[in-house]
Amino acid sequence: MAEAEQEKKVWTWEMLESGVEGPPIITEITRESIADYARSVQNTNPIYFDDEAAKAEGYDSVVAAPTMVLAFSPQARWELFNSKGYVSPEQADEPRSTPFVGVEILFQGVPVYPGDTITSVTSIDRKWESRSGNKFASYRVIGRNQRGEKVSEYLYNTLWEYSRGQKTRKS
Repeated sequence: MAEAEQEKKVWTWEMLESGVEGPPIITEITRESIADYARSVQNTNPIYFDDEAAKAEGYDSVVAAPTMVLAFSPQARWELFNSKGYVSPEQADEPRSTPFVGVEILFQGVPVYPGDTITSVTSIDRKWESRSGNKFASYRVIGRNQRGEKVSEYLYNTLWEYSRGQKTRKS
């Protein structure tokens, strides 16, 4: 059987192990990417567009918005699974979703400026099961600038699998 015709190996709940890391993702920060992001979320604060306004607030120049962390340090759980020779449940021959259920931003103590190069790594943080039997997975994403300073850390949480026989909510 040709490789393309072989059934894909799917990452399973049992394989979720804390500390398993995916490959690094590198993102170059530009004035344009900062301004484009601010415009996309309709944030008109001048510190994202104007050096003088940013300097008046104590920054070196325009600065990335705090929520831009999700853009310059993207979670890369599919890439993590793929780098280990597996696919995510969403990429399987019979795909199923593992929906996003929340994010916890833990660290943003170092400003991100134009010219910074952010290298981020996604790792499996933990897995847990709710009292109702739903299974959840959390991925830790840490971004560091070109000087090795941590500029971001957050947890990206997904619902890995619904409990058996779970009732759906009625409208």
